[in-house]
Parts: sequence; C-alpha cells; structure tokens
Amino acid sequence: MRYIFVTLILIFVAPLTSVSAQIKISEKVKKSEKILVSVPVVVSDREGRYVPNLKEDDFSILQDGVEQKIAFFGTDDEPVSVALLLDTSGSTKESLEKIKEAAKDFIELLNPKDKCIVATFDAEINVLNDLTGDQKTLKTSLDKIRSAEREGTVMFSAVEQIAQKALAPISGRKVIVLLSDGKDFGSALTKDDLLAQLEESDVLIYSVFYQTGLGFDKVAIDADGNVTEAAKEKPIEKKDPPKKKKNYSILIPLRGDVFTEEEIKLNGKANDKLALNSLREMSDTTSGRFYLSDTPNLSRVFKKIAGELRQQYRLGFYQSDAKSNEERREISVKVKREDVVVRARGKYRAKKL
Repeated sequence: MRYIFVTLILIFVAPLTSVSAQIKISEKVKKSEKILVSVPVVVSDREGRYVPNLKEDDFSILQDGVEQKIAFFGTDDEPVSVALLLDTSGSTKESLEKIKEAAKDFIELLNPKDKCIVATFDAEINVLNDLTGDQKTLKTSLDKIRSAEREGTVMFSAVEQIAQKALAPISGRKVIVLLSDGKDFGSALTKDDLLAQLEESDVLIYSVFYQTGLGFDKVAIDADGNVTEAAKEKPIEKKDPPKKKKNYSILIPLRGDVFTEEEIKLNGKANDKLALNSLREMSDTTSGRFYLSDTPNLSRVFKKIAGELRQQYRLGFYQSDAKSNEERREISVKVKREDVVVRARGKYRAKKL
C-alpha cells in the first residue's frame, strides 16, 4: 500500500512534457492514500441564470446511486486554471488580430489568483507558456501567435493534450476556452474517442464556434437546439449598370468531377453543421457552455465566459476501493432546491488501491 501511495505522488509531481507548470498538491490529498474525485458543478434556474451562494449542505453527491460524504467543497472564490486554446489554421487568418485582441480582454478579466495557459493548434499543437497568472507573459504569448501556412487542423488532438496532459495533474477548478471553426483535419484520434475521454474528465470546456469560409450563409441555433441558417440581412439595392454591347459567348460544360457553386455551398453548410456539433458535444459532455460568435461579438462572448467562471462550484469525495483498475463509476449530483438545472461530470474511472 505504501508503495502505491508513493507511486501516485510521483505521478502527480512528475514534470509534463509540454507544460512545465508547478503543481501544488492539496494537504488533504497528501494525508490520504485514497483518491479524491473532483466534480465541477454549475447550477442554474430554468431561465439559464446561475444560482449563487449555495452551501455544502445544499448538495448531495452519489456514486453508482450510493450517497458519498463530501470531502471538499469549493465556491467561486477558488482560483481557476484556464487553458486558452485558439485555432490558428489558415481559415482564421483574416480575423486573427481581432481574435488576439479579444483574448487579451479576456485575460484582463481573470482574477489575480487565476492562472492561464495560451495554446494554439493548426497542423500541430503549440503551448506558448507555462501556467501563469502574469498577464504580461500571457499577452506576450498572444502577440507571438501567427496563422499557419501548412494545411491541417488537429483540434481533437489539441483538446486531448491540454485536458489530459496540461490540466489533468492540476488540482482545483479547470477550464478550456476553445475558439475554433470546429473543423478537424489530421488528428490522431476520432471525435468519439475524445468524447469518451472527456466524459470522465473534470475539465470544463467552453467552446466558441467561430464560423469561417467564404460566401457561405452563417449558421444559427433555434429555440429547440437545431442548427439552422441565420436570418439574412436585407440586400442593398444596386442600380443597374449601363447596358453593354451584346457579345456572343460559348458555354463550356463542366467536367464530371467539378462541383457547381450550389454544390460547394451545400457542402460548406453541411461541414459547418458537423463542426458546430463537434464543439457543442465537447461542451455538453464536460458540462461547459457552447457559444456562436463572429469577430464583432467575440469580446462580448469572452466577457460572458469570464463571468461564468465565477459561478462554478466544485465538490470532492474520496473514491471507495475498486475491484480492478479502470473500473467505471457513475456520478450524480443533486441540489436541495426546486426548479434548478445541475450540470456536472457523470463518470470517472476508479483505480484499485
């Protein structure tokens, strides 16, 4: 038993390959050979407004249907570790400078004790700084960001690396703020593989769908959660150009493997819907939030996210002994209030102690 405890400690303090941030282990975990299971929780009313000022006694947490003793209770005063994960593939090139400015505004809204990692992804993943609360360092990292010249968008791999390597060993509240058009080309894992990992993660993902592409109609989400086209703006009336002398023209038929403009447009819409759903599924799976945005509204969305980071609770309970490693356990969280919606992780994998 002592050998296993020492091994667990070594795992927690071992240096990361991509992020060399120092990790502080809580005294509660140090004094126990049991594993503390962290459960981030968001509570809102039926209108989506957050419910503040809840106490530990307002919550109950169950493992496989059996109520557990709450060993840790954290409120909005608890610092947050944030990974700001930005898509720098070629499709974001035209708006990248405005994206960076909005990201700087977001960093300024973090609390003094909060810490942040800035990371980007295109054909490869780049972590630009260690976990830090120094805003100058974070803004310098943002200034270094450039759009990629190579094709490729390894979004799924980037989320996996940040969630499983950069944030997983860190205690406390953990959030990934992901800004992307949601399209993935070249990741080493599938969306379903990633969702299976995120399902058991204590990292919340706040994803912002940033639509890219030339000439395609913007997408929106209706009241029932369905993806639709956004309302079109009324076109500006144009005066008829002066009549030109009529010329003869020859129609050259398209080759069979060349798409028409309408086919390209329909294909683009379908890809946007798939990409949007990928981001929304990541947020739903981790009990985070999903947003639609464009350049003018990006700062407003980041302000919303920064405000929501102050509205989270975190519960912890000690894992009971497992019969084998990687035993899957179900988690449910209840709140002793009427007409509230509770968002929390639903699963974790227990380890034999």
